[in-house]
Amino acid sequence: MIVLRQDPLTEEWVSLNADRQERPLTAGRLMGCPFCPGEGTEVGTVPFDVAVFENKFPAFHAPGASEVVVYSPHHHDDLAYVSVEHGTLIWHVWMDRTKALMQDASIQAIVVFENRGSKVGASIAHPHGQIYAYPYIPPRLQRERQQFLSTCPLCHFHEPHGPYIMANDLWRIEVPYAPRMPYQLWLVPQRHVAHLAELTEEEVGEGVRLMQHIVRTYDTYFGLRTALVMALYQEVQKSSAYHLRWDFLPIDRGQGKIKYLAGSELAMDAFVVDMTPEFVQSTLEPIFQRIHQEKRMN
Repeated sequence: MIVLRQDPLTEEWVSLNADRQERPLTAGRLMGCPFCPGEGTEVGTVPFDVAVFENKFPAFHAPGASEVVVYSPHHHDDLAYVSVEHGTLIWHVWMDRTKALMQDASIQAIVVFENRGSKVGASIAHPHGQIYAYPYIPPRLQRERQQFLSTCPLCHFHEPHGPYIMANDLWRIEVPYAPRMPYQLWLVPQRHVAHLAELTEEEVGEGVRLMQHIVRTYDTYFGLRTALVMALYQEVQKSSAYHLRWDFLPIDRGQGKIKYLAGSELAMDAFVVDMTPEFVQSTLEPIFQRIHQEKRMN
C-alpha cells in the first residue's frame, strides 16, 4: 500500500511504500536477472529493442506513475556505450512516454532518471532507467520554477554561470556555478525548451552523443564504471517558462573516495562540496575533448 503524506513542518510530500523492502536485489549477485528476456521475467520472451513497463514496486499509484525503461535485451548494454542509433531510440522512448503521461491532468511533474551502479541504489544490474510521474511538484523543481518567472537564468548570461566543458549551436556542457556534488555537470540545450518532447531530431542526435561522452569521461577519469545519478529536469506544466537540462551527479570524488550525504546535506539540505567548478573544468575538459574527437574520427 502506497501512502502520500505531507510533512507538517515543510509541506513537502513523501511517498511511503513498505512493499519496496521486498524488491529484488540482483546487482553484483549471481542470480537470475528479471530484466533479461526469458520465461517469468519482467520483459518476457517477446523480442524487444527497448522495454517500458510499470514498476512492480512503485513510488506512486494513480495519480502518478512509476515506470521502468530497460535499455536493451542485452545484460551489459550500458547507455553510454550503445550505438548512437540505439541511444536515439532510448531518447525517443523517453519523449513518447513524456508526451503520453502529460495527458493525465493529475500529473504535476515528470522526471527521467538513471541510478547507474549499486552505490547509488541500482538494485538490478541490467542497465535501465526510470520515469517518475509525480502527482505533486517535487521540492527541488518547485524551488527552481520560481527562478523562471521573469527571465530564464539558463538563457540570460548576466546570471552567474559556471565554466563550460564545451558548447556548440545545439547544446552546452556546463559545470554548475554552485554544484551540489563533486564533478557535477549539466547538459543544457542552447534553445529554450521546456520538455523532451519539444526537441528536434538534430537536438536529440547531438544530445545522445554528448550524454555518452560525458559518462565516458567520468569512466575514463575514475578508471571504473562510475556510480552516478543522471536526471532530466523538465517542465510539463504549460504555465511555466522552465528550461530543461540533464543533471549528472557522480558520487565519486577521487580514487577510492565517495561523496556521502552526511549531516549538513541530509539534515539541512545544505551541500558542502570539496572542489570548485574551475577545478572540475580543468580536470574533465581535456578528457572529454579527447573522447569527443576520437568518436568524430571513427
